[in-house]
Parts: sequence; C-alpha cells; structure tokens
Amino acid sequence: MVLNVDNKTDYLNDYHFQTLCMLYFPGEKFPPGITEAENKAYFSLAENDGKIYAKVKLFAGSKSAEGSSVLCNDDFTIPVDGAFTAQAAVGVAYLEAGHRLFGFLPPWGYLTGLRPVKRARYYLDKGYDEHTVHSLFTKDYKVAEEKTRLSLDIANTEAKMLKPYGNNDCCLYIAVPFCPTRCEYCSFVSYSNDKLFKTIPDYLVRLDEDLIRTSEVIKRTGFKLRSIYIGGGTPSVLNEMQIGRILDRVTEKFDLSNLNEFTFESGRPDTTNASKLALVKSYGVDRVSVNPQTTRDEVLKRIGRAHSSKQFFEAAEAALSVGFKSVNGDLIAGLLGDDFEGFSKSLEDLIGLGFNNITVHTLSVKNAAPMRFDESEVYDADGTNARKCVSHSYKRLEEAGLKPYYLYRQKNTVGNAENVGYAIPGTECDYNVLMMEETNTVFACGASAITKLVAPDGGKIERIAFPKYPFEYLAAPHGIGEDKIYSFFNGGNNG
Repeated sequence: MVLNVDNKTDYLNDYHFQTLCMLYFPGEKFPPGITEAENKAYFSLAENDGKIYAKVKLFAGSKSAEGSSVLCNDDFTIPVDGAFTAQAAVGVAYLEAGHRLFGFLPPWGYLTGLRPVKRARYYLDKGYDEHTVHSLFTKDYKVAEEKTRLSLDIANTEAKMLKPYGNNDCCLYIAVPFCPTRCEYCSFVSYSNDKLFKTIPDYLVRLDEDLIRTSEVIKRTGFKLRSIYIGGGTPSVLNEMQIGRILDRVTEKFDLSNLNEFTFESGRPDTTNASKLALVKSYGVDRVSVNPQTTRDEVLKRIGRAHSSKQFFEAAEAALSVGFKSVNGDLIAGLLGDDFEGFSKSLEDLIGLGFNNITVHTLSVKNAAPMRFDESEVYDADGTNARKCVSHSYKRLEEAGLKPYYLYRQKNTVGNAENVGYAIPGTECDYNVLMMEETNTVFACGASAITKLVAPDGGKIERIAFPKYPFEYLAAPHGIGEDKIYSFFNGGNNG
C-alpha cells in the first residue's frame, strides 16, 4: 500500500498511520519507497492557532474518497493535550473518507490499541464518571454504542477483580509450544512435526531449570505467587509422565500458599482424556480449557484442527466430570466455511454442556498463519458475518448468565471485532485480566514466553523475552534474566 503523510506533526509516528490504515485495508503492507499500488492513503496535517487541520484521501483501485476535520483541545469531553487532538483529527478524517469509500464505520471508531478496556479504566480511575467516559468513547473516539457499553461493563468487573491484588502479587506462565497439528489460522509459536517433537525431553530439562531459577527469583524479590497458567501450544500434547514432571517441579519449588488459581490449557480435544485431567487436578489445578473453536466437522477440517466434534464432546464431558472450578471453551467467529447459523449452534453446544467460561474470539489473520496466503478469502474489513456472530454472543451469553470480564483486540481482525472472555460471576480467570491490564508482574518460562516486570507504582513496565523457537531456546545461554529482574526491583528489595 502507498502511504504518504504530509507534516505528520510531532505527536504521531508512522506506525500510528499504518495501524489506522488497516482498519479499512486489513493485511496491507507498507514497503518503503513504494510509489504505485492499487490501494493508497494520503494524509495531510497542519497546525495553526491551536487547531489541528487533517485531510485524508483514500484510493481502493479505481475508487477514491476524501475526509477532513478541524479540531482543537477544547472540542472534547475531557481536558486533552495536543497529542490527543492530533490523533483525533486524523482519526475522524480517516473514518469520514473510509465511510464514503466503503459504506461502513468500524465498530471501534479510530481506536487502534489492543486494550480499549484499559483506556476506559484509566479514565474511570482518574475520577471521571461513567457518563463522561461513555461520551468520550462514543463522541470523541467514535466507538459504537455496543462496544462502549461492553468496555465500561468489563472495566467495572475488572476493577472488582483486581482489588484484592497488591503490588507484590505475581503470576507464573509456563509455555509448552507444541501441538499435534497446526491450525490454519494459528500464529502462535507452536510446532507439530516429528523433528520438533523429539526436542521435548531436552525442552523439559531446560524448562525445569528455568522453573527452579524463577522460584528463587520470586523468593528473593518477596513476591507472592497468586496465579499459575500453563499454556501453549497445547500442554496436553505431553504424556502423563511429562505433565507430572512439570507439576512436580511447580509444587516442590514454589510457595503455593497464596495461590488463587491454577490453569492448565488442555486446548485440543484430540490430546485430552480423563486420565490426564484427573492427574492435573490432583496437583491442585482448578481451571482447564477444552477448545473446539467450532463444533461443525466440515469447518474443523477446513481449518486444520484434525479432530472431530465428537472428540470435543467426549473431552468436554471428561473435563466436566472431573470437577474443576472452571471449564472454558473457545470459539472463533468468522472462520472460513462457517456462517452465523454454524457459529450460533456451536455457541449453544457450549452453553448446553454447562461450560461456565466461554471465550469468543474473532478470526485474526496474522503474517505467520498458513491462511495468510489465501488473502482473497480471509480478509474482510466489513466482516458482516463475524460482527453479527460477535454481537449475538454478547446477548446470548448474558442471557445464559455468563458476563463479559476481559477483552482484547488484534490487528487484521475480520470486521474489526474483538475477543471477549465470558464467565459465570465468581469463576473468572484472574490471569487473563492481569495480563491484559498489565497491573502485576508475570514471570514466564519456556520458548516464546515473555516475563513482564511491572514497577510497584505501575509507572514502568519492562519485558524479558525468551527465544521464540524450541531449538533457539535450547541453544540460548542459560538464565532467565536475573540481573535485569533484580536491577528492576532495586537489587531484590520489592518492599
């Protein structure tokens, strides 16, 4: 895509314009030096007498449209600075041009961030009432009414969930990046070939070492471990002895006396059985996920899941019979080959089973996903079907007693929609909220895992990333970044 910006001002960078473009042009690339392409976006900004003047012209093949706006700091619901005004002026002009060219408005307005709820919480925490924040979202950010209400509902729920957590409470994430097969939409660092499966024994040795190191860091920094999440990939791809090895290390080395929840992601039904589920429960795991994504066999085959709906129902019944506090199931709206009727049936299947946690994702097309190369079918900025499915799930799950409690967005999502976790009140997953809202430190172990250090006052966040791929992880120098961690927390005094 050709992207040209005339006088971007000191407030906005190239990345902001690129992410804005993808609201109407999902999947676009912005190679430097390009001068000709079917799709083009031209931005012009000027600042004069305290006002920001923005003009946008968009081209989609032979069609084009323009939009403009003039805004100053006094035009908004709350007091703002020049950066806010510049972002708004560009966003409003871009939406006007896009609406004229494509005939629809994105449901999240010109917001491009992954965490809109965090933005709502920020303003609520600053003392603004719900009516003011509602007006800020709908009037200033141009967010649709349904999404605004959803953001505020979740912001209030998150505030209650986060209240018991203090500055010295932390989480532990353990990555098992292996899967029996790779789904067509998957962009996670997960692997499914024989060569990589052969690395599992060595991987577990290295993971074991990193868990021991992490337990020592948590003791030295004075943190209290409140939440553990074993994710992937698909941790249940491991056999019982391998799963037991990880859980043995966790229970031996970590102080679990303050633990509030323990999650094991048994995401693939074709790797889940009653024996594995009983094993993890015996170690104190109280939350599991068994994820169908859809219960339509033809769609499962289309997306490369390599399991049947029958296998999912069997795995779900096994999980429910073991007696976990929470059983979660994931669905994806907008899958290739699916439609509203198919999605609705899948949703009813999970509700009918009695799942007390259901997460509704919207298909997001990532660069690393196999389906990325089938662009003619997967990219759909309007995404009428996906948006209808997402809206229906909000209403239907509320009727079934499941309330939304966390939300995040992704780039290149069909219909500019979002991912939302729903739960029967009292069964929510704290880890999901702590991760999304970045309020507490998360220590992580394993390939692709990212430790997220949060300063006690919340003002600074630093990340320590492990190598993405198992071979790189195994070859990397040993250590979990202890020096960085101790330096971040003033030599180990987390006071």
